[in-house]
Amino acid sequence: MSTAASPPRQHRYRRRADMPLLGGIRPPIALLLVLLLAVSALTAVAVGGLRLDDAPQAVRESQQYAAEDGATALRAAVNENATDLRRAAARFDTAPAEPAAVLGALGQAYQKWRGTVILQPGSGKLLAARGETVPLAGLLDLGALGDTAPAPVLTGTAGGPRLLTFALVATPTGERALLVASGGLRLPGITTGKSQSLQVLDNTGAVLDSAGPPLTSEPDKRIVGAARTRVARQPAGTAEVTSGSLVGPPDQHGTRRIVGYSAVAGTTAQDLAAPLGLTLVSSTTVDRQAGSLRHPLLGLAATGALLLVALLVAGLLVLTLQRPLLRLFLESRRLTRGERLDQPVSGPARGEAGRITRALEEVRLQLLDPARPPATEPPATAGRRRRFAPGIALPLALCAVVVLSWSGPLLLLSGDKGAIRVPGQVVSAQRDRTDTAADRIRQALNEGYADLRSIAPALGDGTEAKPIEAVLRGTLAEHGRYRSLYVLGPTGAVVARAGEAPRHAGAGTVGPDGVLLLNKSGKEPQVAARVGLGPQAQGESADPAAEAAAAAAPPTAVVVGEFKREFLDGLLTRPGLGRVWLIDDRHKVLSANEAFSSFGDLPEARAEAVLTSAGKGAAADVVRHGGDPAVLAAAPLGGNGTVARLGWSVVSAQPVAWLHLDQNKADRRAVLAGMLGLAAAALCLGWLFVAVGIPLRRLAASAEALAAGDRRTVLYPAHHDEVGAVARSLELLRQELELLGRPSAGRRAARAARAPGPPAAPPTPAGAGHR
Repeated sequence: MSTAASPPRQHRYRRRADMPLLGGIRPPIALLLVLLLAVSALTAVAVGGLRLDDAPQAVRESQQYAAEDGATALRAAVNENATDLRRAAARFDTAPAEPAAVLGALGQAYQKWRGTVILQPGSGKLLAARGETVPLAGLLDLGALGDTAPAPVLTGTAGGPRLLTFALVATPTGERALLVASGGLRLPGITTGKSQSLQVLDNTGAVLDSAGPPLTSEPDKRIVGAARTRVARQPAGTAEVTSGSLVGPPDQHGTRRIVGYSAVAGTTAQDLAAPLGLTLVSSTTVDRQAGSLRHPLLGLAATGALLLVALLVAGLLVLTLQRPLLRLFLESRRLTRGERLDQPVSGPARGEAGRITRALEEVRLQLLDPARPPATEPPATAGRRRRFAPGIALPLALCAVVVLSWSGPLLLLSGDKGAIRVPGQVVSAQRDRTDTAADRIRQALNEGYADLRSIAPALGDGTEAKPIEAVLRGTLAEHGRYRSLYVLGPTGAVVARAGEAPRHAGAGTVGPDGVLLLNKSGKEPQVAARVGLGPQAQGESADPAAEAAAAAAPPTAVVVGEFKREFLDGLLTRPGLGRVWLIDDRHKVLSANEAFSSFGDLPEARAEAVLTSAGKGAAADVVRHGGDPAVLAAAPLGGNGTVARLGWSVVSAQPVAWLHLDQNKADRRAVLAGMLGLAAAALCLGWLFVAVGIPLRRLAASAEALAAGDRRTVLYPAHHDEVGAVARSLELLRQELELLGRPSAGRRAARAARAPGPPAAPPTPAGAGHR
């Protein structure tokens, strides 16, 4: 038997340098330790460093969104007023009427103006008046009017601010007179709470209109002025409306004033509200207990636990994987050098390393006694033993369980939303915003009905198709709310139409005026407005008896306007309101801001109790049973007009998990820390299994085959690491055993052929020491 000579020192160092920097068992263990320590530091800062905010972001956002909703409603009212007045005046371009008749037809179609007048340009002579006195003194130079109507203006009166809207109307004398309509600023028709306030400010900061308790203290006035200043700094032509929120200083009781603001001006050139320079401000108060944290010390406790987990996992991997593998490498190198062959191989007893240890012991005995027969074992017994021996997978699985025991509680605790405290201001804002959405739907449907009433006089008795089609096409082009406009005769036949095909034609379709639902089932709800034509639609009469008879006469035809489904869906779409549905009196869904099933049941079944509370007004509550906690609100489409009798309601659901609360922020950060810990463990433990476990398992099978007498299979190292070094040692032992099995002449020839240079010794992994 020959003993392999030790290679020169420089040769051994050169082979060490050839090993990859990221190879071996040490880098993934070290990286896992570093990553877990980094996650623990992140947990300490992100979760443990979180402090309770006395002005929660959810409350600030609720006020900002409330201001944006109010500004949107006010801007739509200003533009709608101007559009309606100018369109109504344009109806008399082809058939001029007396000024009194014009105001009569206007009052019959619309009930939103407090007073209307018609003035003669230049002289300012009053031609007709209706309703309250219109304050015009000093506002206009009637002699300088051109071919276009002036933009709306605001003026103050003893009864409050008035919005004046202008249009030019033709008169029988051939001149164009100035039509002026006076109305109030229409805030959303909502009921504010005890601490909720809405204010409309002009370009000087003066309060034009308000709802809720007034703001009288100097700090409240200063913060409202600061909000108005921010809106005034908005550069002209910006693509977005200026909005935001501000938090005032605490008073002696720790109460703060939170203000949300939004500019009423739109971003388009056709917006008529921009010259008014209005700002809408929504505000509420919060006390120092507005938010809550269920586990304020969770971050610090999780940080300390992760430090222990990191040390435990690293120690377990070093003791069960790294040290046994290095010990196995030293023993295999001893055998290749022929040192102390009389000493048994001492190595790990379990797993793949234990299998290699037993194979090396058998090879040692064969080196001492070449005549010793190879070790044999019944294949069935070996297969059974290997099948139930997890090997290197066991310590890796234990480490994964240890890391999961730290991440699991963070994920479970963060998933429990039932105990999160929702500030009352957020619940009130959800109720008010839902009521605002219902007000938008109500106003839009009433405006659509008023549109049809305004064009009814121009349609006559509904028998002349050609002029009727021109009026319908013009109205359809002016408004984006209709999918179809058409006139039905007494039998239900379509006389004229504009837009898409009618859905309401047929016998029995000529009925009373109002907004109605054309179907009770189907793929798409069909909402429409209907106005009768005939004597009752021709305006006021000088004879009261004739007017009463005309009103009692049945309509000879009707004009119908079908609303677009997308138009109703768009009215329900507002940021920060959650899921919103429009339901009918049977609680079936007619429209929604997300995908919905037409005439299906309300997806949020827990809203039934809130709907019952909303019978006389808007209501909201935090519902925690029956699913994920959510802030539910409902508001009926009440008020005045034809829509009130439909019995429809608007329902909204805002999941508590979507709110920007301190507890939700802590939960999200805790979930992030838990997921990062799991990701670090999966990365490094997977790296260990792929780079070390799989090659070690294959090497164990090759070592057992070598001990069983396989001298022909060459053992190739998979990587230049500890497992590869053991593989190279086994290959040298295989070559030695192969020489021992040859005849003496063959051994001498083989050794002579190997004599010129010493055999290459396996490299020593970086950091491996002597026993």
